[in-house]
Amino acid sequence: MATLKQLLEALHKDIKTSTAEEIKAACELIIDVQRMNSGERDCIHATYKNGPLFDGDIPSKVGRNSLLENGYLAKVVVKGEDGYNACTHKGAWAHRLLEAGA
Repeated sequence: MATLKQLLEALHKDIKTSTAEEIKAACELIIDVQRMNSGERDCIHATYKNGPLFDGDIPSKVGRNSLLENGYLAKVVVKGEDGYNACTHKGAWAHRLLEAGA
């Protein structure tokens, strides 16, 4: 498992130069990502690397729903077709944390 310093670095935060609010928000995100189940993690990886993904191609429907509720994924329209899921900026930060070992 990665250290807090490594996880903060993945979010481009530093205890010496970031504000207390930035560190607090980063720590809350780290905790949230560490609590993700395997379905949520799979959805984050898939949409980040291969998205947007059609509903039928998403690894976990339950994971997708949770990530949509919490702002990690968003429903998008692709070439006029509904039913796609894409990683948000928050989801991209979560992916960076997962890659760093959160």
